[in-house]
Amino acid sequence: MKQPSTPRIELYREAVRDSGAPGGGRPVVERCELVPPAGVDPLSLKLSLLPSFHEEKPTTTLGAYFEAQSKGIDFPRSLDGYNSHDEAERRTFTTLLEAAPPRSHVIVAWRDERHWYVDELFYRLEGVDGGSRGEWTEVVEGSLADFIRFSPLIQSQSAHPADDVVLELSKSPGMPNTRHFNLEVFADGRFEVRRPREHDSRGSDVHRLTTLLIAASRLPAERGPSFPRPFAHDAQTRSVTYVVAGRRIRVTLDADTPPDILSFANRMAAAYDVEL
Repeated sequence: MKQPSTPRIELYREAVRDSGAPGGGRPVVERCELVPPAGVDPLSLKLSLLPSFHEEKPTTTLGAYFEAQSKGIDFPRSLDGYNSHDEAERRTFTTLLEAAPPRSHVIVAWRDERHWYVDELFYRLEGVDGGSRGEWTEVVEGSLADFIRFSPLIQSQSAHPADDVVLELSKSPGMPNTRHFNLEVFADGRFEVRRPREHDSRGSDVHRLTTLLIAASRLPAERGPSFPRPFAHDAQTRSVTYVVAGRRIRVTLDADTPPDILSFANRMAAAYDVEL
């Protein structure tokens, strides 16, 4: 049986940056690498299923978890045991599924960009304490609570399927030789930019998506009244699509677009290097 490569284990925490404005700073999420103690193989670290799920499952290892994950095995088999508890009781659980208790950190172990383990989502990782830490770097604009609520690393089990398009930005063709594009960002962090007559681009970045999902959550969940656009021969149409409170919102960008939505669209364009 082929074993997965040595995983990278990361620690995430909240920090505050000086915003330069009255009233305090802005929260961000930082990441650093966790290196287990000398002589400890990360793949041999033990995982214990959290009691919240009411499943009888023996202690396993991080390596076995990744091996099973690569075969499409779900963890746990279902959420029936968890959902059998009432809401008040679930608020006391340590699992990140609903993350009611305050959190000081989150641990993620990566096999590769498509396979990862999140500590205290379904299992608890043992034996990682006592190692060293790498340098802290900022990865997400928002609080740790925002990170837990919106990051595909954590919400991939309960939010959108991986292939759902959760953000979209487009600029239609106009006059001959004008530049146009369509950007789609998928729920698992993958993105694709199609540029006719130019190079397309693809990639994956869960933290970039998380920052934008946090920003989108602050936008209105209702669109204002729409009015017919005046006819303009060969005019280009720009639009942005985002999800707020489970609703998919599409807005045509023009002179009547609210400043916060226009600012968000420009932020998306900058994040994925397209010319809006």
